[in-house]
Amino acid sequence: MTGHDNGSINAAVASARATLGIDVREPARTWSVARLHPGARDFLLVVFGAVERASAIAAVDPISGEVLESAHLPGREPHALITADEAILRAGFGPDTTARLVWDPSPASRSRFYPLWQLQSEKRKAWVDSVRGNVWHTLDTPRGGG
Repeated sequence: MTGHDNGSINAAVASARATLGIDVREPARTWSVARLHPGARDFLLVVFGAVERASAIAAVDPISGEVLESAHLPGREPHALITADEAILRAGFGPDTTARLVWDPSPASRSRFYPLWQLQSEKRKAWVDSVRGNVWHTLDTPRGGG
């Protein structure tokens, strides 16, 4: 978790706990997610519960503490994000790759709860779904009917 101090992370987790009614003993994991659209606010993705059994999820503005979106989960499955290294491997990028979690609505993800790893090397760029691991070479919306 980078980009935010522990105080703002703790405040964001506390805000998500209050909104969702989550017990303070429930473990929480956080990820910093950048927005691609200029002017859009970055957010913290907060997942509650054991790694293998996520019980709730929230997207929280790390500055204001506002819960942008939240949901209770069944608590039967993980909601774990793959690592940057795993995303780089899946996309076939090399060690000179930079990776950051990003999100804006796109064909690759319509939900803040499914951010993408944006991978950038000197020669190319790709995005990897952080939960499913699917690789996208463009985020452009396809033209035409459907």
